[in-house]
Amino acid sequence: MTDNSINKSVIRFGKILFKYRAVIAAPFFVILVVFSKSCHLQVLSSIFIVTGLILRIWAAGYIGEKSRENKFTTQYAIINGPYHYLKHPLYLGNFFLVLGVILLFCPPIWLGILIIILFVFVYLLIINSELNYLKDLPKKEMKFKLANAKGEISTILVMIFIFLIYIVAR
Repeated sequence: MTDNSINKSVIRFGKILFKYRAVIAAPFFVILVVFSKSCHLQVLSSIFIVTGLILRIWAAGYIGEKSRENKFTTQYAIINGPYHYLKHPLYLGNFFLVLGVILLFCPPIWLGILIIILFVFVYLLIINSELNYLKDLPKKEMKFKLANAKGEISTILVMIFIFLIYIVAR
């Protein structure tokens, strides 16, 4: 296998992970709930979750509904707003959400670390595929529109659902 064919395989695998990224998280969340224990990290957890939500809403306000699709479809690379400072603000927002949920459920340290390692691995593959897709696209500045972030309502609802599960599991 040549380096080029390996890279193409990695890019293809990253696209598959991108398509199923929400579904991939579900079994890990169930495991997290099963292994959860009581601790007092709710404030720290909330800080990460709120930061993740704000970052996602800010980024989605520029990118719009493209952030909710299960394949790469954008016609340009956005270069302002959070994209001026971060290459992947939505993914960083996701990381903060995952970290906040891990802290909320307080699993054994090995499980929390394992989930973080798997998250980073999956998103590095997704980022590699996305960068390959974006590399030849024109750059464009967009205006922030709160209406563009309406898809983040589902993220907020998921976080509320997770919090309700936390309350019931305690």
